[in-house]
Amino acid sequence: MNSFIRDLQKAISDEWTAYYFYKELKGRTNNPLYVEFIEHAKKDEKVHYEMFQYLHYLLTGEYYEHKKEKVGFTTFKEGVLLALKDELEAAEFYRDMLLEIPNQQAYKPLFIAMTDEMEHATRFSTIYNSLR
Repeated sequence: MNSFIRDLQKAISDEWTAYYFYKELKGRTNNPLYVEFIEHAKKDEKVHYEMFQYLHYLLTGEYYEHKKEKVGFTTFKEGVLLALKDELEAAEFYRDMLLEIPNQQAYKPLFIAMTDEMEHATRFSTIYNSLR
């Protein structure tokens, strides 16, 4: 259970970081499709953060105080590629966490986040490939 809690804390931090990363990334483009795709991912990351914080509370009795980290990138294209890589890694991370769930309450938020991250990867891949 301790390793699951550590992974859950990483997930909480990662979702917070992704939300603010996408907020900044969205401000770097005025393409309506790109804005829509990034906004969709940003909103999902906030939902994941909230679900994971609640799960942490259910499992430990407290919310997790995480470090506030910022993603650095210089160009929009670089940011999109970072987002794509992060989303693919997150989907795998959540898949692995699903195999270690300590109780049934952990299943739904992890499954939702895992499938959302795969969808986000598709959206960021579409953006990245159109930038070439």
